[in-house]
Amino acid sequence: MFLVFALPLQSVFAVDVPLKKGDNGQGGMPGNNIMAMSMSRTMSVASVSVVPVSVALYDTELAVDFSKYIGIVTITVEDQNGGIAYQEVINTRSTLESVIEIGGWDSGSYTINISYGTTDFTGVFQL
Repeated sequence: MFLVFALPLQSVFAVDVPLKKGDNGQGGMPGNNIMAMSMSRTMSVASVSVVPVSVALYDTELAVDFSKYIGIVTITVEDQNGGIAYQEVINTRSTLESVIEIGGWDSGSYTINISYGTTDFTGVFQL
């Protein structure tokens, strides 16, 4: 019974990690905020970009959710010193989410990078 009430409350305390599209050398748009890119493209309905990935920070977890199949994805989290704190390769045909346990990590700034094909998304979060 406790889980029935606890799980919905957990999403109330989630913090969205804003992602921006990065430049991986394939003509990407470095440093542009996804929302800004989408807003600037609203003049033409055919060119509105829908971001297929979202990241939410919970108390002891970082949840990466994909809205659709996008192929093989590499998720990398770096600490503030550039060291790799976490790395995973997933096939979004098998799963549309990854949950990263961060409860034992040191406090500080972390960068998450989500890469697939010629697309990179980057976000920064604090613990």
